[in-house]
Amino acid sequence: MDSQNLRELIRKYLSERPRNTIEISVWLANQIDSENSPSDITRILESDDHIARIGTVRKSGMRLAESPVSEWASNSWIEHHQRNESGQKKER
Repeated sequence: MDSQNLRELIRKYLSERPRNTIEISVWLANQIDSENSPSDITRILESDDHIARIGTVRKSGMRLAESPVSEWASNSWIEHHQRNESGQKKER
């Protein structure tokens, strides 16, 4: 699968909610016969203008607590949730 199709597949997955790099790697391995490492996935995510790193997770359930894992979200998910937050602040 080429990187553009891979990006589109990941964007759809991230439209539901943010995910960390390990979750994305495992999900991709189950969706397609892919053996992309988390570092490969990170490079793909970093090069996509429609996806943003929103933080790190220390306890992903898959890595030691000393190794933070990046958490990613689609820009559309971020925009949607920022709109909801600003609407809640106005109601207060």
